[in-house]
Amino acid sequence: MAAVDKRGEAVAVVGGLLSLSACVVLSILAIWTDSSAVWAVCFQSFGAIGIWLLTVIQLHQQRLVSEEKLELAAIERDRIERLGGAKTIFEEQDLDQMEKLAMGRRLRAIERFLVPILAILFAVFHIAAGASVFPWALQFPPIRAVGDAPVLHASVLLFFCAGIAFVCFMMSRYALGLSRIRQWSLLRPGGNYLFGTSAFCLAVALALLCVISGLPQVEVWVGRAIGIVMIWMGVETLINYVLDFYRPRVPGEEPRPFYDNRLLGMFSEPVGILRSVANTIDYQFGFKVSETWFYKLLGRAVLPLLLLQVVIILALTCIVVVPPGHQAVLLHLGQLRPTTAKAGIHFTWPWPIDTAAIIPVDRIQRMAIGYEEEQTTDEDSSRTQVILWTVKHYKKEYQLLVADRSASAADKVPINLLSLNMPVHWRVKHDDKEVIRFYSQSADAAQLIEAIAYRELTQYAAESDVLKLMGSGGVETSAELRRRIQAGCDAAGYDGGGLGVEIVMVGIGGVHPPSDEDVAKTYEQVVSAIETRDATIKGAEGDAATRRIESAGDQWKALYEAIRLEDDLRSRNDPGLAEQTAVVEEMLRKVIGGEARVRAATASKNAFARLFSQKSEAELFETRLATYRAAPEVYSLRNYLRMMEEGLRRVRKFVIALENPDSVVYDIDLRPPAEIDLLGAEQAAAEQKRAQ
Repeated sequence: MAAVDKRGEAVAVVGGLLSLSACVVLSILAIWTDSSAVWAVCFQSFGAIGIWLLTVIQLHQQRLVSEEKLELAAIERDRIERLGGAKTIFEEQDLDQMEKLAMGRRLRAIERFLVPILAILFAVFHIAAGASVFPWALQFPPIRAVGDAPVLHASVLLFFCAGIAFVCFMMSRYALGLSRIRQWSLLRPGGNYLFGTSAFCLAVALALLCVISGLPQVEVWVGRAIGIVMIWMGVETLINYVLDFYRPRVPGEEPRPFYDNRLLGMFSEPVGILRSVANTIDYQFGFKVSETWFYKLLGRAVLPLLLLQVVIILALTCIVVVPPGHQAVLLHLGQLRPTTAKAGIHFTWPWPIDTAAIIPVDRIQRMAIGYEEEQTTDEDSSRTQVILWTVKHYKKEYQLLVADRSASAADKVPINLLSLNMPVHWRVKHDDKEVIRFYSQSADAAQLIEAIAYRELTQYAAESDVLKLMGSGGVETSAELRRRIQAGCDAAGYDGGGLGVEIVMVGIGGVHPPSDEDVAKTYEQVVSAIETRDATIKGAEGDAATRRIESAGDQWKALYEAIRLEDDLRSRNDPGLAEQTAVVEEMLRKVIGGEARVRAATASKNAFARLFSQKSEAELFETRLATYRAAPEVYSLRNYLRMMEEGLRRVRKFVIALENPDSVVYDIDLRPPAEIDLLGAEQAAAEQKRAQ
């Protein structure tokens, strides 16, 4: 009797051992290097061990069935020779030969029960493992502990990942090659999963190259991408398990295991992606969809066109066209190049190795400060607009606080409100270093310049004069504001440097009081306001004196001078600050009176009260902890009974003494109460009254 070939089992065992070795090595590397992506590949290789286990079980049982068939065939031949060619029951074609074999019945039981259960468990594992890579409540603890920390020993990890990828790839090619033989077709799922391990290791190796180049976040995102693929692998297995019930069965067709991942098979099959899609479609629909003329045309033309399109797109990323008046900031592997690309055509490495950002350097950019314009149509913009102080002419105008220095020295300086329009024109400087600084400083450079312009305008208006702004000082004001805004932009970088911009022009126009219908009436009220000012000042001075006495008593001035001296020492970082602070605290506790003394005493009292309260709570906790350690069950029971006593204190309770509680029948009417029919009740009452 010829022996059955065991190469399929041997390949499955070797594949399982290789996946186990890869899982162990990757787990050690993940712990050593703090790499979340390596943990994700480790999870996938661990799941591949289960697929190889299913393959070994099925191939071993199929070999036993084949050996049993050969034994029965040899026995039958001997019997036929002894009986002279008489027919036996084994020649009936309508019977299922496998059911007559003990090993065949065992194989059928394995395929019906063991294989689906294990495959579904492995699918659930892939979904859980893929989800554990992401930052959420059930994230894998070692990955959560690593966080976004950079990968350690990236160069050594790159060497191991590339080696594992190569070994797994070679083994997957061998297994997938044997799977084309009908009796070893079950090697295809394990080969696909081993190819997935190889592809994931290669992706991690490429991510480690980015980490070495200064892009550590790439490794984190690659790990999460692997987690998404693992979730899809598990979901696909569950979907295939359900669809397998409805798949048409073609006589003589070798069934494809539902746990064979189609996504990995699209890339791992030697015949290519389109052939894998064709086999999947044929398998699901039950007829040769791939034999139609349209599918054959797609099979011949689509893949070359897609490859050509990818090559063209990558080639186009090598060409950078810089328009006139612009410069391009170039980045190589995420690092800025020291020079910029001027107007013209330039050639770079393909994306994502090189990237370019086009910066306009000759364009004058404008922003409006102090007002917001309304959206107008072309017809409205063509009309001549008359700007009056008492008429609102913008959507929104900002008001500035401006001093009036024309008042006498004996009077308080009044504060005026003014609105003005300040257009600011700016552009990026032409120097290469300035262009690079503009690109690297801020993504919202325009907003930053606007904030600086508002800041300088507000400060200048606060120290300027209302007559100067409304009179002949516009040119001087524009020049001074341009200088200040330029100085602010030159020091607004994150490192204290400039933004790389040049303030071309700052204009001042439309200076006027706030646009309001009651402006004239407000100016008429100025005289009455001045008359009431002195009375208000005197009242305020009296209130201030009263408040000082109530706050600190008759020693308020000494406390004020001591606090002011303390602030002065603090601003100068004087060594005598601690001594002066002690003097102020001594005065607050013992010298002064009033509300300050009350608050100081209250604060001291509260501090000591809280200190002793916390100390007593700590001692109480230690006492409870000692009680719990001495008798944990008694302590827990007492707390439970205390809680039940407090919770049921105001609840009405019914105690029923029965000899046989099981004989009690509870009849609860769950119907909603009947609605009250007021109209019917009134009619019935009226009819009853008439009847009387």
